[in-house]
Amino acid sequence: MHDPASSSPDMPPRSQSSGPAWDPDGGDAGYEMAHEIVGNVIAWYSRQLLLARRSGDEQRLEELKARRQECVEDQNRLREAGPEEIARIAGVYAARLKELEASEAQPES
Repeated sequence: MHDPASSSPDMPPRSQSSGPAWDPDGGDAGYEMAHEIVGNVIAWYSRQLLLARRSGDEQRLEELKARRQECVEDQNRLREAGPEEIARIAGVYAARLKELEASEAQPES
């Protein structure tokens, strides 16, 4: 359930990076923010799927498909989740997005 009081019109604008910055110590994440964070991770996997298809890397393609599907399921799960579960999912996916984006910046070994 979304708590309208948790979002304030006085909040600073989000950064222009790949998604919202969610601070786990900043209170409960609302449904919309959690949905967007998970969506950003799904988008990352979608971009990687395209690259894997182009390169013909079938093993990576299958791995990416499975991980992206897990994200889609978690995003759908948000609809019925309570505030604690929404905050948990948002935290997990904010950390995952940061990790995925950092892995892009480093050359693969």
